Amino acid sequence: MGGMAEILLARRVGPGGFERAVVIKRILPHLANLTEFVDMFLDEGRIAARIGHPNVSQVFALHQEDDELFQVMEYLEGESAAGVNRRLRSLNESLDYALAAHIVAEACAGLHAAHELNGPDGDSLELVHRDVSPENLFVGYDGTVKVLDFGIAKAANRLTKTDAGLIKGKFAYMSPEQTKGKALDRRSDIFSLGIVLYELSTQRSLFRRGNQPATLQAVNDDPVLPPSVFDPEYPRSLEAICLKALQRDPDERFSTAREMQRAILEILPALQGPTLFAESLAKLMNELFPDRISEKQEMMRRLQDGFTPSHVPAAEVDQAVEIPSVVVDLKNFRPQKTRHGWMVGSAALGVAGAVALATFLWRAPEAQIVEAAPVVDAAAPAHDDAVDLSLESEPPGARVYVGGALQGVTPVEVSLPASAEPAALRLEMDGYRTSDSQVVLDRDRTIRIALVPIPEEVPPPELATGEDSAPEVADPASSMASGRHSGRHSRRRPRRNSMAASAADSMGAPAADRPPPASNSDMAADPGRRAWRRFN
Repeated sequence: MGGMAEILLARRVGPGGFERAVVIKRILPHLANLTEFVDMFLDEGRIAARIGHPNVSQVFALHQEDDELFQVMEYLEGESAAGVNRRLRSLNESLDYALAAHIVAEACAGLHAAHELNGPDGDSLELVHRDVSPENLFVGYDGTVKVLDFGIAKAANRLTKTDAGLIKGKFAYMSPEQTKGKALDRRSDIFSLGIVLYELSTQRSLFRRGNQPATLQAVNDDPVLPPSVFDPEYPRSLEAICLKALQRDPDERFSTAREMQRAILEILPALQGPTLFAESLAKLMNELFPDRISEKQEMMRRLQDGFTPSHVPAAEVDQAVEIPSVVVDLKNFRPQKTRHGWMVGSAALGVAGAVALATFLWRAPEAQIVEAAPVVDAAAPAHDDAVDLSLESEPPGARVYVGGALQGVTPVEVSLPASAEPAALRLEMDGYRTSDSQVVLDRDRTIRIALVPIPEEVPPPELATGEDSAPEVADPASSMASGRHSGRHSRRRPRRNSMAASAADSMGAPAADRPPPASNSDMAADPGRRAWRRFN
């Protein structure tokens, strides 16, 4: 609905001093005579008003007055989940795993209510939101979570009909079937929820790339790397849920949003985060956004006094803060997908197969994680003669080569001749694998690359040759039930040095083989204390 309506703040006054702040959403005058936009506006209002769930923003009324259409909606004080992520990023912090999971579980509840909506005849409306994203999940300063904006939702009795093959929604949060213009059901929204869960819990943009075609290709073709490959502390139980929601085959995902919600609720107690989720989320929001809360309180004070507010806070915050995209180079990483969607090596029957599988689990994953910060829009003009590259690495101190020429040591900023042809980008550092990729020198870019350590040579584990010698790979379902987790802290935590242990964890290694959980006694004394964790 962006660009077709304006948002106004108003007071709803009633008898006996009744007063309530509401939002008026009014269709723009130049669109008021266009049937398609009017029907979309009416569809949104009718659909949202019928859902009536605490995790969905409420529409109180749909009115027409003097040929003007407007919706009366509840006034919400808070920020989008995208704004929360950006504010945390600006502070070099990231969302606690448990709070990230809680936000998505609340969104699941709201979406399930929408998916289950029936029409006046009792038949299912087969509603699909089609635009689930961090921008459309609202986190209130009071710790509530709501799903917003059903403007492009698909429903059986909509006045507007989407032509076959027409794509609507944000490309980076679409399901594969949505990018292809196929018929959609509720499982498309579940895929989008999986992206949101991935991004809120990792602070990495999963599929967003430098332009729309590349983003669409990433949604359909790029491997979904388990978060534990680049974050060894990532809870395996949460990872299993995330990867199941992100299966490209809809039949392999959760069948309903409620099923996904239940899976999250089952593991939340074991995530060793805050347990009073709404309270902890409210505390976090008030600590993150004191400036925004003051702005909005002043606006409401003037409104209640009968004055027009002199300043209206921006809809979104920290827009200049970049959430890096993840591009995966899997030249040396060739896992296979099991029926659970996990990445494991192939295991043939017999002793030879057991040795092959054990060796795979012993070796460190050799994937290189390339975090490329968002670039300017593809439609923006390139420099006529030169472009500026800002190159960073984790850890710093890597030698940078562009087109075979040494440019310096990270972090480094270089100016190079503009070109539409890709140039070879190489980072070298002793003790780390060489990172080879390509960069198009058509505009200014910021590129961050996490280098992969070369694991120490250690002998592979000894294997018995008896009948029971084949090692077992843990089923993600059992991992979800166990909820083993190393704990989350607001300070920066050291990474584990054993890449072999990291690889075993990411492949679902038995709980006995993982490091013991960190002490969490101080968090039990104050469940709201660790509302976020240090970003690594």
